[in-house]
Amino acid sequence: MKMTSARQGTEQQSRHQSEVDAAANRLRELLGADLSAEEIVQAVLDVPRIEENKKVLLRFQKEVFNGHDWSTETLARNLTEDFVDHAAMPGDPPGFEGVQMRFSAWASAFEDPMEDNIAIIGEGDLLGVMYNLHAHHNGEFMGVPPTNREVVIPGMEIVRIRDGKIAEHWGIYDFLRTAEEIGTNLTFVQRDVPDAVKRPEVPWAVKMTEADAENVSTAAEDYLRPERGWSSS
Repeated sequence: MKMTSARQGTEQQSRHQSEVDAAANRLRELLGADLSAEEIVQAVLDVPRIEENKKVLLRFQKEVFNGHDWSTETLARNLTEDFVDHAAMPGDPPGFEGVQMRFSAWASAFEDPMEDNIAIIGEGDLLGVMYNLHAHHNGEFMGVPPTNREVVIPGMEIVRIRDGKIAEHWGIYDFLRTAEEIGTNLTFVQRDVPDAVKRPEVPWAVKMTEADAENVSTAAEDYLRPERGWSSS
């Protein structure tokens, strides 16, 4: 009797696994992605979490940026106490103070800024958002006096959500386009960055010595010699 029960349990488990595998295969076909059953299950389980995280991001945009309110009270409702902005400039104060400084500087140059989201995607506790930022240039920006022109600044950001608030932020913005729209050109200059905030060197970023460069050049010339069918011209 015990052996029969054990066999039935094994058969039931096998049928269950077969059903899971069949469902996973069907989802792979629908998604067009080669994912394992575990990855598909995790993706499904992540959906409610990602939707909640989107609400956190949209609340921040509505209350803070689009709402033009970066008071400490409003920031505390949307950002964690240990919030880190990885897009901050070296030397900016950390936390809420840095956010308030950057947003205030922005508001002094552009009136009625509004973020218009194009797409939001999520994975785990991270959200990625692509958007256009609309505003009017009504104050000095990068030395350019007000033009009263409407500008559109494309941007992409990643935020990490923790306990219903934004804990970390990364972002890149197309200020070259902004400069063009207000009738100026950007000139990039070397910026002095304190050693404490410099990014660590990686092997492929280390400059070659003259001897290394000569060896590489010799090897390249040897590889490209005519008898190999290559031409360096």
